[in-house]
Amino acid sequence: MTDKKKSMEEVHNYWVRKSAPESYLIHQERSEFLLEYLQKYVHPNAQILELGCNVGRNLQTLYQNNYKKLTGIEISKQAVEKLQTTFPELAKTMNLIHSPIEDWIKNVKTYHYDLVFTMAVLEHIHPDSEWVFEHIARISREYIITIEDENTTNWRLFPRNYQAIFEKYGFEQLEENDCNKADLDKYRLRIFKRIIRAFP
Repeated sequence: MTDKKKSMEEVHNYWVRKSAPESYLIHQERSEFLLEYLQKYVHPNAQILELGCNVGRNLQTLYQNNYKKLTGIEISKQAVEKLQTTFPELAKTMNLIHSPIEDWIKNVKTYHYDLVFTMAVLEHIHPDSEWVFEHIARISREYIITIEDENTTNWRLFPRNYQAIFEKYGFEQLEENDCNKADLDKYRLRIFKRIIRAFP
């Protein structure tokens, strides 16, 4: 089987087995980088969802900065368990979902979250699951933030331009920047704001 023919299940299984939650506890500068931009747009009372929260480093940083209405979804049981033991106060307060995004997102209410954000997660969405992007837009009432590698290609990285994707669903890009400050030199930060109520 060639890299191009890896299935969605194979990509999912990789992250179930190889989530390496301990490695996600480092690189606090990446969470601080996210926080700097998030605080410009999103009030502390906002409903916030992180897609692919892993061990919860980003959500813990938000929690420590007065964001309390937090939800995270994570495919890896190992990462979920590590979040619960490493950040027990966060785990008690947040809504923590253990599931592939594909199995969960269709059932989320439209415009349920004020912000949906991702860091190095959408790049792993399999081409068979590109319908997920419309649902991300559907459940996002006001903002989407993406921090993603949009160029690298391999069997588990699928490059995309997220401006082109989310502007189809009623969003306008407010900011675009490199992520060198977060030691993510191949990544692009994009911040989107809803300008059209595109879903009933």
